[in-house]
Amino acid sequence: MKRIARALKNKEVAPAFSSGTSEVALSDGSMTSIDTAEDAECRAAWGVSLEQEWQLVEQLREEVELEAGELPVEWDDHVLRRFLRARKHNIYKAKVMILDTLNWRKEANVDTVLTDFHFHEKDQFNKWYPEGFYGVDREGRPIYVQQPGKMDTDQLWKFTTLERCVRYHLQQQERYWRIIAPAASVARGRRHEQSLVLIDMDGVGISTLTSEVRNIMGTIMKIDQDYYPELMWKACLVNVPVSFRVIWSMVKHFMDARTQAKIEVLGTNFQEELQRLVAPENLMACYGGTSTAPLGVQPGPWQDPAILAKLAEQRQQRQQESGRPASMTYPPVSQAAGAEGQDDAAAAAAAAGAAAASALQGSPAVEAAALAS
Repeated sequence: MKRIARALKNKEVAPAFSSGTSEVALSDGSMTSIDTAEDAECRAAWGVSLEQEWQLVEQLREEVELEAGELPVEWDDHVLRRFLRARKHNIYKAKVMILDTLNWRKEANVDTVLTDFHFHEKDQFNKWYPEGFYGVDREGRPIYVQQPGKMDTDQLWKFTTLERCVRYHLQQQERYWRIIAPAASVARGRRHEQSLVLIDMDGVGISTLTSEVRNIMGTIMKIDQDYYPELMWKACLVNVPVSFRVIWSMVKHFMDARTQAKIEVLGTNFQEELQRLVAPENLMACYGGTSTAPLGVQPGPWQDPAILAKLAEQRQQRQQESGRPASMTYPPVSQAAGAEGQDDAAAAAAAAGAAAASALQGSPAVEAAALAS
């Protein structure tokens, strides 16, 4: 069980806000320290101790590698844990999910998408599909913002295609979990894998949620559900239409408590509520903050060349220590600093838009289930 000890002892960044540590014995007989606050959070959210969870991760790795062979260095224990949590610690279901993901990544050439795909129409895309990461919350998590009411596929298809938009989304997903989240973690001094999602529903209605919009949202949603699990911490919806609120109040009771807690429909005083989660300097002025940078600028620690250089050093060190091959390519630090990112926040945004469409068009159950995921 050496990997368990390594995951617990050799975290890339030290935890913050710790309430202390405790010594526990691992199954190989060694002793290691577990952050008690993180352990308490794990027990409350998942019903297992942190020690038990890492043991399950070790079992999951062994099961996956029996069928897929040795996993590349990028598939560390924290990545495996996301898949394990997505399947509620069912090792068999998590294994199937990972094997499906590995096959999909190979077929879609995802490992190299950060370096071999060039979305030259990005500036135009941002105008008609406003989205991106914008600062960090008070805990240091990246904040993803999307404004689906401003999406216009008629304009999008004048200069790009659905296939290229989906490829761009894959690139942004990869950038999130490989660059954006790690950069925020280094800046904060605490590992962050999940993001805070801000979805502005202003302007969302039947006229904006056309079949083309729902098509691109559905495609993105399926990719994120199947291959990028457990990357969203919380989704906050603002400027929500009354029709959506009515549907949400009815369907949310069919979700488990943990899913409900992840999705928050904010009221008219949302600016005050957002500032409980986000410091004003990291919040766009239109949402009650003091930052006047446009959404397309994507301000955050992932723009800092020094932090990106540190990430490159960490990747090299991990590979040397693990002895495992690397399968993924990365852009030079100068290019990564100017790049954008997107996590399963996009799936939440897409799902919110789809759920709003159902509120307006009369088929809430399916779309609400999508939002819950």
